[in-house]
Amino acid sequence: MERKRDIRSLRERVGMLVELDSPKTLVDAIVEIEQAGVEQIWVGAPPWKLEMLTALTAAAMRTSHIKLGTSVLQIFARHPVLLAQQALSLEALAPGRLRLGIGTSAPELGKSIYGVEIERPLAYLREYVQVLRSLLQSGEVHHQGRYFTTDVSLEASAEIPLLIAALGPRAYHLAGEIADGAISARCPIPYLLDTALPAMREGATAAGRPRPPIMANVSVAFTQDRAIAFEIGRKRFGMASRVPFYRNMYLRAGFSPQEIDTASDRFIENLLIFGDEGKIRESFLNLLGTELDELRVTVLTVSDPARERTRLTKIIGNLGDQTSAGVPRA
Repeated sequence: MERKRDIRSLRERVGMLVELDSPKTLVDAIVEIEQAGVEQIWVGAPPWKLEMLTALTAAAMRTSHIKLGTSVLQIFARHPVLLAQQALSLEALAPGRLRLGIGTSAPELGKSIYGVEIERPLAYLREYVQVLRSLLQSGEVHHQGRYFTTDVSLEASAEIPLLIAALGPRAYHLAGEIADGAISARCPIPYLLDTALPAMREGATAAGRPRPPIMANVSVAFTQDRAIAFEIGRKRFGMASRVPFYRNMYLRAGFSPQEIDTASDRFIENLLIFGDEGKIRESFLNLLGTELDELRVTVLTVSDPARERTRLTKIIGNLGDQTSAGVPRA
């Protein structure tokens, strides 16, 4: 089943990813980002950071309309009933603004931090979404499965978008089948277009539904010096490439083991956009003209994190209200 042409404005299709350093600095940053005209913010919080939804609730109280996304909540850390309660509480305070991104994270983290070891993470994720979706949409769930047994009714329900993080084709297939979108993690754009999107289409077709949106994770560096940009890119992506599930994805994307191990120029140039405001804006417009539905943008700091974040907010805020003239999305 074909996905309808995206009628949202260009600005609505681009969000910023901000890391949770401290709740206060995060909330202050989100206030500034909303004032600059950005329509959506995504908060990243590894399990060693403070709790994400608490900080987003505080941000909701100081902002009026910006969409608030989690990117992503590790599902091993909380029961789906608890997450539903947290999400519905935030939704009651900021109706229509929460976008719930969840994922399995690295198996090593689930085991070392939470003492949880799941042999089939995608099966666990499928059942987790089933329980969580029922609670969000109807306020109740009566479920007995392999991983969860629960019978509960809550006092509220809401249509909260539920997105899942994806790396491999099977995860993208699952997102196409059961989620409201897929959040990519450090995936090269050609891989998203050639591998992830077809997998999502297959999953959506199997479920008899339109393909949900796919969100590309885009990293930018404000420098016109290629050597500086690539050095920053190697620091960012070289470490990630040593994590098994990222490495497997990069191998599927067509990079050789040597290119991955050395973070070669070809490897970095597929993961990083660098330049001045004009170059970065042009790159965003080109990406939005493809079948990618949304961009989630991360700033890789060159010298001044606050100033460079402000430069990015101005680019996104000035994208305008016109819709994309790109190709219809399948």
